[in-house]
Amino acid sequence: MTLSRKHYVPVIKWKQGEQKALEALSPALKESIIPVIEIPPIDWDFENEVPKKTIDEHLQNFGDTLLRCWSQGAFIDLLYIDANERMMTGQHPLAYILREARSRKNPLIPITCSIYDSHYNTEVVSANVVDELGAAIRITEKDFDSLQLTIDNLLEAIQLNPDQVDLIVDYGYADPNHIIRTSFFITGLINSIPYLNKWRNLILCGTGFPKDLSGVRADTIGQIERSEWILWKRMMQGKTAIREPIFGDYGISNPVPFEGDPRVINMSANIRYTAEDKYIIFKGKITKRFGASQYHDLADQVVQHPEYSGRNFSEGDLYIYEVSQSNDGPGNATNWRKAGTNHHLTYVASELSTLFLP
Repeated sequence: MTLSRKHYVPVIKWKQGEQKALEALSPALKESIIPVIEIPPIDWDFENEVPKKTIDEHLQNFGDTLLRCWSQGAFIDLLYIDANERMMTGQHPLAYILREARSRKNPLIPITCSIYDSHYNTEVVSANVVDELGAAIRITEKDFDSLQLTIDNLLEAIQLNPDQVDLIVDYGYADPNHIIRTSFFITGLINSIPYLNKWRNLILCGTGFPKDLSGVRADTIGQIERSEWILWKRMMQGKTAIREPIFGDYGISNPVPFEGDPRVINMSANIRYTAEDKYIIFKGKITKRFGASQYHDLADQVVQHPEYSGRNFSEGDLYIYEVSQSNDGPGNATNWRKAGTNHHLTYVASELSTLFLP
């Protein structure tokens, strides 16, 4: 699988909102998107101080859900699953997921990184024996000062050469206030990657989306720079990197999964809307106190905004329009994650398809 700079590699947290956002994409857009599917952590029961589910329950129906939502090929990463977890059968969770996907003729490319143990990497090796899809290596900030050693150890562990591996350079959160500094750092990092021109694909991934929206006041429309997009464009247009990376991001969320206690967290109604070089945040009040009906007004604010893409742009945009007209909604967190993510994926894929046209 060789990607071009018009391909898009979004990191998708495998929850219902993001799943449905993928499912609702147009067939044409799906051809240009290769998602990184992250299995989220098992929800925690804060009252009883135990996990809410077993690993079997957590991964139940994975294969069927994947087939329904995405059958175009994808990466898979178990970053947030404890290394000691095993299925009731004793099977490693990665082996289970890969088998579920394979049995539906929808094989996945496993991702490994420096924190995974030998049991995990053994499953990566086994997957390539069966599927012959190679693997991916994900390097993050903690690896940046020892790239050669980290990469050589991982290549040895998964028994592959760089030309059989997709290298994902994941720099995580990029503060929009430090774009120029980060741009120089990322360019230097890419240019120092071992075996730079031998990797099957080189993918650059990060985000400017913060951990929370506390920086946006209630009942206002705020903006957050899409630092990941600005950084990538600077690199591509300035031709500063020896090898051009494929673009990846985290959609409309931060890399760190939200794990707060819902009993004490006061979430505000908000719509996250991607536009040129920025995320526009339409923020209401605390939903526990003021209810979900405020989404009708927030949706109307989106529709009236000059950077609204129009109801025919994506399924997410159509949903926003219908809620603004009170023909649907007001919706819940899952509905709005689906709408915002579906719009975002459509927007970015469309940007990439036209950015470098003559």
